[in-house]
Amino acid sequence: MLHARLRQRNCFLLLLFVSILSFKVSCKSEKCLAYSPAFPSAGGPGCSPECVEKDGKKTSSYASVFWKDHHDWPEEIVENMERAASILKTFGQPLSLDTEGGRSLHLAFDYYCCYTEEEGAKIGQFLNSYSWIPHEIWFDKIECAIHAYGDLVSLVLMADKKSQQDLTQWALKNENDLEVTTGIHKHIPHTRLQDFHMTLGTLNQSNFPVQSAVDEINRVIPPGKWHNRPVILNRPVCRRCERAMKAVQSQEKLRIEL
Repeated sequence: MLHARLRQRNCFLLLLFVSILSFKVSCKSEKCLAYSPAFPSAGGPGCSPECVEKDGKKTSSYASVFWKDHHDWPEEIVENMERAASILKTFGQPLSLDTEGGRSLHLAFDYYCCYTEEEGAKIGQFLNSYSWIPHEIWFDKIECAIHAYGDLVSLVLMADKKSQQDLTQWALKNENDLEVTTGIHKHIPHTRLQDFHMTLGTLNQSNFPVQSAVDEINRVIPPGKWHNRPVILNRPVCRRCERAMKAVQSQEKLRIEL
């Protein structure tokens, strides 16, 4: 009788332990555990280190971006991103969605972390005069990424494996040509940046079932089924570079006038 009660008690404790463990695993599984290589993004989006002064001059980060409005993007991918945004909203309220609110879908080509305004202007001039060759890419599936300290998480649509390889080689060649042409060395090569992606939106994961949302989007829109024809990328735009170019031109004009 005693042995039977002990076995019954041990079975109960074991089931209780398994239930608690399963509950913890279930809770943990809702959190995004994937850290972006840009973490903690101290220098801005895409840039992990904090930007410090260089020769007494402030430095900041720049990005060259392929914007949907400037390129031939298939309607299917736009429609599926809007569909994914709708699915996301069934799980909670995202902080932002790149499908609405005046935002625009885009893919970052490269990040230039912590350069002076003069260097930013040179980067912009280089990008504007560069001989761009159009590339075809394909997107694959939704993933989550932690970019900074705190609660913020991004949901991103990743380019597929072949597109990642092609775009990385394109970016590395561009970085090498930048240094040869301008003498500006790339502080962080693209091999140490986040893989190529298109952001769907951002959310606070403390009150959002991240993994369930990711799984549901990838179930409704299976990997590799986001579009039927390739996305054509041609010439990226660096908006902050453009502002740096104007600022440097104004300073030079003022210097000449004085």
